[in-house]
Amino acid sequence: MTWQAENARFRQRRPDWQCRTWSTLLQGVATAMNGSGPWARKPRWSSHKPTCLAMVSLFRLALAACLMPDVFASLGLCSAVKPYSYSLAKVQFPHLKAALETVETQPIATWYTDRDIDSKHQAALAVGNCPKGSRPTIVVYGLPNKDCQDHHSTDGANKTPEQYVQFLTDLSTTVGDNNVVYILEPDAVGLLVGGSACATTFEYERNLINAVSLLGRNPQADIYIDIGFWVLGPANDAKIARVLSKLDPTGTRLKGISINTSNFRTTSELVQMCGNFSATARATANRTVTCVLDVSRNFAGPDPTSQWCNPKGRGIGRPPTILSGERLIDYMLWIKPPGESDGNCNGGPTAGAFFLDGFVELWNNGYFVQAKGMNKVSAIAP
Repeated sequence: MTWQAENARFRQRRPDWQCRTWSTLLQGVATAMNGSGPWARKPRWSSHKPTCLAMVSLFRLALAACLMPDVFASLGLCSAVKPYSYSLAKVQFPHLKAALETVETQPIATWYTDRDIDSKHQAALAVGNCPKGSRPTIVVYGLPNKDCQDHHSTDGANKTPEQYVQFLTDLSTTVGDNNVVYILEPDAVGLLVGGSACATTFEYERNLINAVSLLGRNPQADIYIDIGFWVLGPANDAKIARVLSKLDPTGTRLKGISINTSNFRTTSELVQMCGNFSATARATANRTVTCVLDVSRNFAGPDPTSQWCNPKGRGIGRPPTILSGERLIDYMLWIKPPGESDGNCNGGPTAGAFFLDGFVELWNNGYFVQAKGMNKVSAIAP
């Protein structure tokens, strides 16, 4: 599906996607009361029965979302930490400052990684500076020998399972019992299920079990294990469901999976993938699985050649939201900061560094220019 067709589809669905109906609002209250859905376990739902006041408040939020969708779409999500790469880029490329500031106002995930000695401080800021009732998204990316197949991100301080446990314990202590969305170890399950021998050699499964156990001590944490979209499908879905059962035998701590992290697949494709996998997980492992989607760079869809590493012509996606309009989608997030490199490929710098040409393409082909009519930018200062 082209990005034009994808956007036409969402314009047609706008009343359902952004201007929630009464039935959807009531369903949101009911699911929260039952302990599911993105608002579950919050004090305002967990200890009170639905009241007229609650209904009125939800209706007012829905009406505001209709009138000012970009402002209200991300209510409930928080991004107290701006990507450090953007701070450097605004100094180095001042002509991009307005575009970068527009992007960084969105709730972008904070990456807690053993590749950054300041990660613990960043996680503390992400949690401590968020308003009460909202939640930051923290990507946990510290697996020993991570990215063992492509080696773009293998460097890091964690070399042993014991170091990884300490890394996780530090994060758990920092976050405490605050609201948080965790995205665990991008690509790890994909490598396990996809048959990469290195994932077994480096004990990915053992380390992921520790991650779910330690971070799951926080009852306010929504935990999603990342699944590489390329392994989702009839050939692997049952196998993935069995892996989830090993990581969370009780079925109480893993809320679901994240799809499309740092990738470019269209939202409609991801919703279908989530639905198919959820049905398989329910049938084969008796698990209820919901999903979060990384839509940070999917406005124009994937590269026609399936190039995933700094492909040209891609676009920044629609803003993050908890109002997905899809029963099985808890959040649409920006997990990968738009403009950060995927690695040393297609002219890009080291993974995670700001990529000038990449940001320019994402901005010019993305939501803010193509849907909102904002000005294009150039890699060359005027």
